[in-house]
Amino acid sequence: MSLTEWQTWEPFVDALRRTAPPGTDVSEFAGTVGRGAWDGSYLDDGDADARRAHYREAAREAARTGGRGPKAELDDALRAIAGLLPDTEQVVRVVAGARPGNDAVELVTLPPAVVPGPVTPVLEVVLESGALPAQYEATIAPPPDGAPAASADPAAVARLVAERMPDAVGAPPAEVDAAEAALPAGSRLPDEVRALYGAAASGNLELAEEEGRFAGFEIVPLRGSFLREAFLPAARFDTWSADADTFAPTDPAGRVQAAIGSPLWFPVGTDGAGNVYAADLAPGPNGHVGQIVLLDHEQHAGAAYRAESLAALLVGQVSGNGGAVPDGSGRTADGPDGGEAGPGSSSDTEFLSLEPDAWAERLDAGTVPTGLKAAGFVPDRANPPALSEAIAVANRLLELRGQALIEVTRLTRPEGADRPERPKSPKEAERPRRKGLLGHLFDR
Repeated sequence: MSLTEWQTWEPFVDALRRTAPPGTDVSEFAGTVGRGAWDGSYLDDGDADARRAHYREAAREAARTGGRGPKAELDDALRAIAGLLPDTEQVVRVVAGARPGNDAVELVTLPPAVVPGPVTPVLEVVLESGALPAQYEATIAPPPDGAPAASADPAAVARLVAERMPDAVGAPPAEVDAAEAALPAGSRLPDEVRALYGAAASGNLELAEEEGRFAGFEIVPLRGSFLREAFLPAARFDTWSADADTFAPTDPAGRVQAAIGSPLWFPVGTDGAGNVYAADLAPGPNGHVGQIVLLDHEQHAGAAYRAESLAALLVGQVSGNGGAVPDGSGRTADGPDGGEAGPGSSSDTEFLSLEPDAWAERLDAGTVPTGLKAAGFVPDRANPPALSEAIAVANRLLELRGQALIEVTRLTRPEGADRPERPKSPKEAERPRRKGLLGHLFDR
């Protein structure tokens, strides 16, 4: 069977009907299936809460009787479909109608400009290919009068590495020069960084485990490590819906410049947990060239001050978090000046997230901002819009910018196919069945 055959989806459509809250007319599933998994949301007569409440009651009954859970039949059907898609995902909308003749499956093909999300298959559309919020495009530069800290000591770094890693082999000078040449114009690697890589191209630099002292790091190779790009702005970006209002935290001490990320935060070591120690080649006005900052993989922006030099870090003179503390999401929803994002911020001029009907009003009135780079459809994640509404508006926006549209292939129940009944409401179940003439004659 293939995805475009009704028989592939029929067990799920029938399960969608049978597992609906009693008295439901129309049930809908919108989500993705494939790669051995599935995810999505359910609506019953337009209500996202009805099925959840029904499932809670059914789950209690299943626990009492030892029966299968309320979603077991749905999961069985989706598991079979996912098995047909081992390497891809299919966006789909499935409707079990008021009458089986209204049942439908819509296979949705998203163009590159459409971004799916965890709460809906159509989270946003990117109207300018490759566009990022303005703060992700911003760059920082080395200070014209920047200098290393007095504690910077290339010779001490080289000696320490030689002592702790006696079998290490240093990187060839040409490789170090190539890494420097790849930096933004005019930037140079600090002498301490050159000393580190001259002594060891890679490997685990373990230091004495003494309380209050730095324990060491795994040296990030100059070539071939994903960590070299993992904290650049484009790599830290997720979606416009999540990051349009993400700004770097501000260091109150003025040692670290506020930036989403920068190639001038040069990775030198990792703690093995995804976090990186980097030499800062573009410090703030109160910082030092070559100071060490921490790039935290759980944060989406910024760097935290750790030590005034590599030598200071390796001998244990480590600072606490010297930057602003981002919120629990790892994103700081403040403007560049530390205040709340307001008029003129990225969200106002480049990105808007509105309900589909609000987008339709703007499209009808011709008031879609000309500078809009991306459009979101889920301002309230707890209540995502119907997929059909999001697709309709997304296609209007894509057409406005001359981009490829979302394509929908619609499957319907064939004529004459078995037509399962919906679960009856308690009132319907109690209602006596009417007898016809033959029923009365034969007492049926």
